[in-house]
Amino acid sequence: MYYKGKNVLVAGGSGMTGQSLIRKLINQGASVRATQYKSRKIILTHKNLEVISCDLKNDEEAQSIFKDMDMVFLCAAKVGGAKLIKEDPSSLIIYNLDLHAKLMYLASKMKLEKCAFISSSYVYPDTGKPNVESEGFKDDPWIPLNYGLGWIKRYLETLCKHFHMTSQTKYAIIRPANIFGPYDNFNIDECHVVPALIVKAVDQMNPFEVWGNGEDIRCFTYVDDLVDGLMLTVEKYAVAEALNICPKESHTIKDVIKHILDLLNFNPKIIFNSNKPSLIPYKVSDPGKALEILGWEAKISLREGLKQTIDWYIKNRKTQAYAAR
Repeated sequence: MYYKGKNVLVAGGSGMTGQSLIRKLINQGASVRATQYKSRKIILTHKNLEVISCDLKNDEEAQSIFKDMDMVFLCAAKVGGAKLIKEDPSSLIIYNLDLHAKLMYLASKMKLEKCAFISSSYVYPDTGKPNVESEGFKDDPWIPLNYGLGWIKRYLETLCKHFHMTSQTKYAIIRPANIFGPYDNFNIDECHVVPALIVKAVDQMNPFEVWGNGEDIRCFTYVDDLVDGLMLTVEKYAVAEALNICPKESHTIKDVIKHILDLLNFNPKIIFNSNKPSLIPYKVSDPGKALEILGWEAKISLREGLKQTIDWYIKNRKTQAYAAR
């Protein structure tokens, strides 16, 4: 296995992607150093896991964690759903631009073998069809709310390419779409659509309020599938060119609601609130290139992923802190 014996840094290990990644890396025989910050904590313990509490935006603390590492996965980020993106999109831009640029630079400065960056489908313009990777720098991202976020992700991808060309570190880039799963952020004021719907359903909200009209179409990616694709990209395609890592199938928000309510045997009155923020009616990516290059395709269906996420949330909701990563 590629990761056996590797010293791997997971910068931002306490979030949804980080927790899944840590587990999979350890299962492949890697020695993992993972960071956590403030209230969210890394749950897993293992003899090959070193957990460090630190502020990655602190220059001295950030540089120290890169020492003796072979590669780094950049999983730390400030994230937000439609509410935060509509109310204060600039907060996401400024925080993530500063954080990711610094960590990308440290990977090259400390001469790591590889650095993995998780970009976003926000880079894509509105084409009315599943976006392919070559469209990532075509026209503008969705205007107005995703304009700044999309261009920041484009800039950070370009920065990866810069360091890839000017240092010995090789950079891998993926563009995920609508990730969900265990260890997600279930804070109703901050979270994305899937955890928000799960919280409302588990809490038996009736009437059951849904933001928007429920017709928005997305690729919903279960986190373990995402991490499998991320790890394969680092292994086989660290060439500073982005790959879409998402399912081929797309679904409406109404599809997600139907599965969640059915899995919980809950039948409330559903109210669609078009006055609440809903960002983009159609945002779907084409994963064909990942299948061609990596042999990767999503394995977990939307319904199975939702079941696993609901089961985890019910078990952990009273003990897990849901602050942003």
